[in-house]
Amino acid sequence: MMKKILFLSLLPILALAVDPEVAKKNAEIFGIWTLIPPVVAIVLAFITKDVVLSLFIGVFSGTFLINVMDSNVFYAFIKGFINIVRRVVDSLADSWNAGIVLQVLCIGGVVALITKMGGTKAVALWLSKKAKTGVSAQISTWVMGLFVFFDDYANSLIVGPIMRPITDKFKVSREKLAFIIDATAAPIAGLAVISTWVGLEISLIKQGYELIGITNVNAFSIFVETMPYRFYNLFMLFFIVCTAFMGREFAGMLKAERRARAGELHSGNTRIDDVEDKTLEPKENIKLQSSNAVVPLLVLILGAFVSFYFSGFSALEADASKAAEFALVQAAPLSFQAFQSTFGAADASVALFQSALLATVVAIFMAVYRKILTVREAIETWGKGWKTMITTIIILLLAWSLSSVIKELGTSRYLVELLSQSTPKIVLPAAIFMLGSFISFSTGTSYGT
Repeated sequence: MMKKILFLSLLPILALAVDPEVAKKNAEIFGIWTLIPPVVAIVLAFITKDVVLSLFIGVFSGTFLINVMDSNVFYAFIKGFINIVRRVVDSLADSWNAGIVLQVLCIGGVVALITKMGGTKAVALWLSKKAKTGVSAQISTWVMGLFVFFDDYANSLIVGPIMRPITDKFKVSREKLAFIIDATAAPIAGLAVISTWVGLEISLIKQGYELIGITNVNAFSIFVETMPYRFYNLFMLFFIVCTAFMGREFAGMLKAERRARAGELHSGNTRIDDVEDKTLEPKENIKLQSSNAVVPLLVLILGAFVSFYFSGFSALEADASKAAEFALVQAAPLSFQAFQSTFGAADASVALFQSALLATVVAIFMAVYRKILTVREAIETWGKGWKTMITTIIILLLAWSLSSVIKELGTSRYLVELLSQSTPKIVLPAAIFMLGSFISFSTGTSYGT
């Protein structure tokens, strides 16, 4: 029973893995060595403060292990390096991952446009009048994150650029800003009954029950019933408020906040100049208007809702196994059940890319119509916004590559076998949480975990 429960907890990884037999065989062959890639990536990230280098070495350690079985050390070294390239290409070739990459790049372009138009600065100036202290700046960031509840990726990309000037003004460290945004994005997406997470969660619940021989369950009802027990989501959202009001920090965050209070907002190791293009400052001698940011962002958010609905509608229509669910949507297209079903079936990566393209068109039209930018300047600015996302894209590709290595090595299967034999039932919830934290930190994704 213990093994079965642990298997269910890791179902997302196993469901997306390579050939299960290959993973099982590798887990038996390598044993504890399957933990090397994630451990190497995590340890090096702490030591070097360089995420790209750490992920690259983590992926390489995994590809080397896979190839050293059939070759000598020298050839395994060469094959391991070549295998990294293949995995990065395969990661980008995946339709979901490609959609995420395009979404990130496109939203980066939108943010660049509204920044150049002075919209971001105008919103920041307005919010700075409301936010009188560092505490209110942090709470404002948290509240804005709650409103962008439908997707964690969109949450981070929208809230970050808008709130950064405000938290900078009140000397809140970039580390604290990143924590507030990230610790709000995933938990609120996990609590929302209409979000890009719902469909996957419901399908996994259904698969889990079928795996233990229980069929004909109402997976959505079970999903709703789990809400009061989503302790991490609830406690983390509450924890953000507590730390903001109490001003109590510890460990690395305490060091970062003390550094920020002294005027140094970010560590020299973060290479912040690599991701901040100084040419994206607002154009000189223009009227700062909040609408230059609010309108494109509203189009982005509302467009995402519409895209989710029609993407899910098309998916339900094409899936014969969901004919009954599609019939309910057709019968009451504007009901809560219809929105829940369509959002759950939607391809979030494509939907967000579509809404970001629409927001781009609106932002360019506004810039040209208000004579802030020419068409050429607007397109160039949009391209510069893509440039600011390059480091993010590299990290995503390497994280996905590391995830594929972990899957092929059978790391999750090894951990299931290990914990099922040694973990008392009373500590099982904590063990699953720690295991999920380890996997999430290693692969760089909450959604994938």
